[in-house]
Order: sequence, then structure tokens, then C-alpha cells
Amino acid sequence: MEVNDLDTDILIIDDSATNIRVVSNIIQPLGCKIFAAKSGPQALSLLTSFKPSLIILDIQMPEMNGFECCKRIKSVASRTDIPIVFLSGSHDEADQLQASDLGASAYLTKPFCADELISVVKRFA
Repeated sequence: MEVNDLDTDILIIDDSATNIRVVSNIIQPLGCKIFAAKSGPQALSLLTSFKPSLIILDIQMPEMNGFECCKRIKSVASRTDIPIVFLSGSHDEADQLQASDLGASAYLTKPFCADELISVVKRFA
């Protein structure tokens, strides 16, 4: 994997520490600074103090699912331009359409290809 210098902040929102670690290990060599939240409410709290260049968001989480989290992120004017990439185990077309309707920039399904994730991060970060 080539090392780049994106010099960008990325927020990963996923209730699985393993998923956060896997995604981080793939995109950190690009020069990204990684922030992580294990729930929608935790992510919304983090977003009051910084604005990432990109958000990678899971759908199935306790407390608040990814769709509701995305809706709340996009409801704040200063955050509407943050690209959101859904990274989900759901291959359901309805979920993909809902993500798109909520303003998602991309939708990747698990298991995902590392090169595809890298490409999406480079495109939107």
C-alpha cells in the first residue's frame, strides 16, 4: 500500500472496535488522522468540537442507527457538506437507497475490499 499525505481528519462511527481497527489500519497509511465513536450519540458529541473531512458510518448500531445519525449530522448547517460513506453489512437495496436519500456520498458493503475503501477515502476526503 502506498503512503500518501491526505492530512485529513476522518471520523469512523461503528459499535464494533474490531471494525474501527480494521478500517483505521487500512486508511491511516494515507496520512489520515482517525477519530472514532462507538455510537451515534458519541459521534454527535464529538462533532460539536471538530469537523472531519469525511465520516465513515455503520448502519446497525445500538442507541441510534446510522440512518438517524446521518440525518442528525446533516441537520446542522455547518455539517451538511461533510461527505458520509456508509460501510454496512446490509446488502439491501432499500438501505442503499435510504442512505442515498439522506445525502450519503457512497455506500460500501461488508465484507469490503481495502482498495475500494482507499479509493472512496481519496475521492471524498
